Amino acid sequence: MAEGEVESRDWAEMPSDALAAVFGKLDVTDLLVGAGVVCRAWRRLAAIDPTLWRRVDMSHQGDIMEVDEAVAMARAAVDRAAGTMEAFWADSFVTDGLLLYISERASSLKSLQLSMCLNVSNEGMAEAMKGFPRLEELDITFCTLYGDVCASVGKACPELKCFRLNERYTLQMDYAAPDIMDDDTEALGIASNMPKLRELQLIGNKLTNDGLMSILDHCQHLESLDIRQCYSIQMDDALKSKCSRISDLKLPHDSISDFKYRAYIFSSSAFSGSDLELDMYDDLLDVVTDDDDADFDDMDDYDDGGSDGGMYDEFDI
Repeated sequence: MAEGEVESRDWAEMPSDALAAVFGKLDVTDLLVGAGVVCRAWRRLAAIDPTLWRRVDMSHQGDIMEVDEAVAMARAAVDRAAGTMEAFWADSFVTDGLLLYISERASSLKSLQLSMCLNVSNEGMAEAMKGFPRLEELDITFCTLYGDVCASVGKACPELKCFRLNERYTLQMDYAAPDIMDDDTEALGIASNMPKLRELQLIGNKLTNDGLMSILDHCQHLESLDIRQCYSIQMDDALKSKCSRISDLKLPHDSISDFKYRAYIFSSSAFSGSDLELDMYDDLLDVVTDDDDADFDDMDDYDDGGSDGGMYDEFDI
C-alpha cells in the first residue's frame, strides 16, 4: 500500500465471534436500533444469536421513549431470545399483558426485576409467575402489589432465593392506629411458601413481630434480611435473639443511604400532613443512579399472540 493511503475495511466481514463479543456489551436499544441496522450481516447476527438476549436490561427506558416503542422493543427482545432469556429488568411500562407475554416465552428466566409497575395487578403477577418455575431472584419495588401476591409467587417459583418487595413510600405515623399499620399477610405468605430464601428485602412493609418471627422460623437458609422502614417491628430481646443468625441484617431505623430510591421515603417528623407524596411518582425516575433496574407500561394495544407489534419486523434475516 502506497505511503499516505488509508486502508479501507469492510466491517461487514468482521468475524461473527468477535462481532458477537462486541454486541454483548450493548444494551437492547443499541442492538435493535443501532448495531442491528448498520448492515445486513450485523442485522442478521443481532437477530439470530439468542445469546445476545439472555440478559435484557431495559432499565429506565420508560422515561426516554414512548410507551408503545418500549413495549414493542421488549417483545422483540423476548422473541429473539428464543426461550433462552435468563434475566429481564424493567420498570414503569410493564403491564399484565406484557408480563404474561414474557412468561409464555421465557420459562428459563432466573431473574426478574420490576419497579414502579403500577399497571401490574396481583392477579396478573400470579398468572405470569406460573411460567417462571426456575426463577431465583424477584425484585418488586414501588409497585401496587400486596396481600396474597407473596403466597402466589412462592407457590409458582419453588427455587426462589432472593425476594425484594419494597413499598413505594412509607410514612412513619406514630399516631396511626395499630390495626391500620399492621399487616402480616405478605410475611406469612413468604414464610409458608419460600423456604429456600437466602436474601429478603421488605423496605416499608407493615409486618409485625409475629410475621417476622414466622419468616425466621420457616426460612432457615436466610442470610440477608432488610426490614428498614418497617415501623410495626419492635426489636425486643426475643426477636434480637432470632435475628442473631442473620449475617447481613438491616433494622427498621437503620440508614437508607444505600437504597436506590431513598429520596422518596419520608418520615412523619419531616412531612406529616404534607401532600408531597402525591408528586413522588412523577419525579421518581430522575433519581435513579447506578443500580440495575428496568421500565415497562401499557400493553393494551397489542395482541398477545403477535411477535412484537410489528415495529421491529423490518429486520431481515
